[in-house]
Amino acid sequence: MSKAIFFNIPASGHIYPSLGLTAELVRRGEQVIYFATERFRPVIEAAGAAFRPTPAIDDHFIDQPGLDGTDPQLFAELMMGTCRDLLPELIELTRAENPDYILHDSTCAWGALTARALGIPTVVSLALWTFTPDMMGPPQGVPASPVGPGGGMSRVIRFHKMSRQIGAQFGIKPLSYLEMFNAPGDLTISYSSAEIQPQSHLLDPRIHYVGSSVAARGDEPDFPLERLEGKRVIYISLGTVLNKNADFFKSCIAAFTDSPYTVVVAIGSRLSIESLGPIPENIIVRNLVPPIEILRRSALFITHSGMNSIHEALTLNVPMLLVPQQAEQAITAARVVALGAGLLLQEMTAESLRRSAEAVLNDPGFQQRATRLGESLRRAGGPQRAADLVLDLVASPTGHRG
Repeated sequence: MSKAIFFNIPASGHIYPSLGLTAELVRRGEQVIYFATERFRPVIEAAGAAFRPTPAIDDHFIDQPGLDGTDPQLFAELMMGTCRDLLPELIELTRAENPDYILHDSTCAWGALTARALGIPTVVSLALWTFTPDMMGPPQGVPASPVGPGGGMSRVIRFHKMSRQIGAQFGIKPLSYLEMFNAPGDLTISYSSAEIQPQSHLLDPRIHYVGSSVAARGDEPDFPLERLEGKRVIYISLGTVLNKNADFFKSCIAAFTDSPYTVVVAIGSRLSIESLGPIPENIIVRNLVPPIEILRRSALFITHSGMNSIHEALTLNVPMLLVPQQAEQAITAARVVALGAGLLLQEMTAESLRRSAEAVLNDPGFQQRATRLGESLRRAGGPQRAADLVLDLVASPTGHRG
């Protein structure tokens, strides 16, 4: 049995995709210590890992302006500042645990730098894209690239200054700006498929595509699933971060009132259900829902286009109407549209929502293409293949670059 430490940022779209791999490693006898914030303790412990609170970070860390994906330059600066504050304690905690390898999210800079400081083999958990040069420019209608410097050069300069200071302090190679979004490792586990990732054949061969895990997470709320039986279901969600958009949810309710569809709307924890006004009989509004169980029963997913959300939908063969809330999500939406598994919502109105939703629902080609992409995710091997790759790395005397 080997010991691993898993470092991640406290965001659902980064932690949930990693739980299948975590659970499979534990099932095979690995000891996994997972650092996150208290909100994620239940799902991490349900996966069998030992939970540890990340020092000096709480559940509201990701709610800071700039950490929601709307300002990548500020994201990089704040994350590097967090690394500066965290690293001395994390390095000592890791040294005391003496793990055989470190797993960390591709955007979790403190995981990457802790591994560099201690010379420990690394496995990158990739819940986002691997950004290629062709993806660096903004998609149509999006004002800024998700990782390009844009107008935030002063923040990028401060990022590099802190990164160089950390490198000098610990005698390690500094983390570059692009590595902040795609941290390298000895092995990278992508929860996508080679068919979905653009230009996958041109990318680092250490990136392995294992598909999405759609297992229950262990924190699912109660929901009247019996109300969905025999119905044509539309599921609507803006995810867990940029979801405080009452006008959008009101438009959804107006769009599908008295429609032949049963509509499930997950509004998140930042809005009250009462703030949306009267709810018709065919629409179910909840702050939280069991997303996998809803998707299993859905004919259409109206989504913010988060990577984890689109992978779960495709794994379950569900076509989408895409409503991106920031630039990275717009790139994801553009990819789904290019692959023919969904449409981009052009206007945020009730009329446009109803018209666009029915365009997807009434064209079987969208569901067929979603199914084809779902097959690419399912045959990628899932947590079992991911664990095989990790354990092969740990067993290999040449697996670590040093």
